[in-house]
Amino acid sequence: MRIPRLKRIPLLIFSFEKMQNFGKRFSRLAKFLLKLKPSLISELNGLETDTEAEDYVIASFFSALFYGLVFFFFGYAVSLVLPSSSATKIPILLGGILGLFFFLIFFILHIIYPGILRKKIAVRENKDLLFALQEMTMNIESGITLYDTMRILSIGDYGYVSKDFEKAVKRIAAGEYEKDALKTIAIENENEYVRRAVWQIVNSLETGAKVSSSLSSIIDLLEKQIYREIRDYSANLNFIMLIYMLVAAALPSLGVTFLILLSTFSGAGVSIVTLAAVVAGSTVVQIAIIGYVNTARPDIFR
Repeated sequence: MRIPRLKRIPLLIFSFEKMQNFGKRFSRLAKFLLKLKPSLISELNGLETDTEAEDYVIASFFSALFYGLVFFFFGYAVSLVLPSSSATKIPILLGGILGLFFFLIFFILHIIYPGILRKKIAVRENKDLLFALQEMTMNIESGITLYDTMRILSIGDYGYVSKDFEKAVKRIAAGEYEKDALKTIAIENENEYVRRAVWQIVNSLETGAKVSSSLSSIIDLLEKQIYREIRDYSANLNFIMLIYMLVAAALPSLGVTFLILLSTFSGAGVSIVTLAAVVAGSTVVQIAIIGYVNTARPDIFR
C-alpha cells in the first residue's frame, strides 16, 4: 500500500501547492502568527510536505478569515429576518460577533490540524509495525540479511512503516552505514514502538546480538498495546452511546416540554425559532459525538 502524498489539510481552502510564497508576501504577519505555535515547523516536516510553516500559517489566517466572513454575512442575514428584539437591533454587531467567533475557531483548527495528522500517522503505524516486525523476524531467522529484509519491507504493504524503511534503504544504498541510517529513522519518527524497534536493531548491530531475539519483546509489547486500545475503546463506547441517546432523544423532548411548561408561567410562548434552535443544537451535538466516535476508534483494523 503506497501512501498518497498529502495535498491539502481538511477544511483549509488552500492546497499546499496554492499556498506557496504566501509567507514571503506577508512575512511580518507570518512571523507573528508562527509564534503562537512554533511546533508547526516540525509538524509540517513530519507530514513530508514542501510547504514552509510561514506559508501555511498565512494560508490558515486567510482561510479562517473567509469562514469568518461567511458566518458574518449569515449572522447579519439572520438578524434581519428575525423579529426585532434587543439582540437583533444591531445586525452588524451580531454578524461581527458570529464572524469573529468562527474566525478564531477555524484558525485554531487549521494550525493544530497538522499536529493531529502527525499523531494519527504515528498511531496508525502500530498496526503495520506489528506485521512488519513479524515478517522481519521470520526473514532474518531464515537467513536473509538485514538490508535485504528492510528492502523487502520497503516495497511491502505496510503503509508508513514501509515508507520509513524505504528511507533507510535509500540512505544505505547511498553509502551510509546501516546503524546510522536506522538511527536517523528512530530520531525522526514520533511513534514510540517504531523508535523502540529501530533502537533494538541498532543495539543488536553494535553488540553483535541476534536481531530476531531483540525484536520479540517489542512484538509482545505491541500486541498487548493493540489489545489494550481495543478494550479501552469498547469500555468508553457504552458511555458515549448513553450521552448520544440523551442528546438525540431525551434532551430535545424534555427540553421542549420544559420550555412549554415554563412559557405558561412567563407568558413568553415557544416560537418556531426556539424549536428550530433546539433541533439545530441537538443535530450539531449528535454530529460532534459521531465524529468523536469515529476519530477515537483505534486505527488497528481500518
